[in-house]
Amino acid sequence: MALADDLLEQAQHLATREPKRPRQASLRRAISTADYSLFHLLIAATILNWKHPHQRAHVAREFDHRSMKDASNKILKTEFGPSDAVVARHLKTVAQAFVELQQHRHAADYNYAKRWTKTEAQTDIDTAIAAFQSWKIIRKEKLAQDYLVSLLIRERKD
Repeated sequence: MALADDLLEQAQHLATREPKRPRQASLRRAISTADYSLFHLLIAATILNWKHPHQRAHVAREFDHRSMKDASNKILKTEFGPSDAVVARHLKTVAQAFVELQQHRHAADYNYAKRWTKTEAQTDIDTAIAAFQSWKIIRKEKLAQDYLVSLLIRERKD
């Protein structure tokens, strides 16, 4: 997960590199990079399950932001049983972070009318950090592993 960790660290650096008057470019890139850190954390977790290491890079290229967002929204709508409460809470933290960070990345990358604050950038970084922490706790659990599969497989609409 080195790339994901590096991206999260880079997001933090970008958000704090100009302490008094941060540039919009730095804040926007910090927000975008926070999103990509979680994106790459989940991809890395998924491809590590792939049996043939030489195929992992190819599998990683098959991930689609929209499918991953749809899978995350599905988790957020799922009612889990009491026996899964702790894992479900952490999984929903990851899924909610994925959805929110993706929305904020889109706005940071494409909405030129919006002016971002250092606080907003730091909030997104903190959201990514919380998702990383939750993922670390549940990554080996069945619900978490099922979530990874759902991120890769596009749901049929027919």
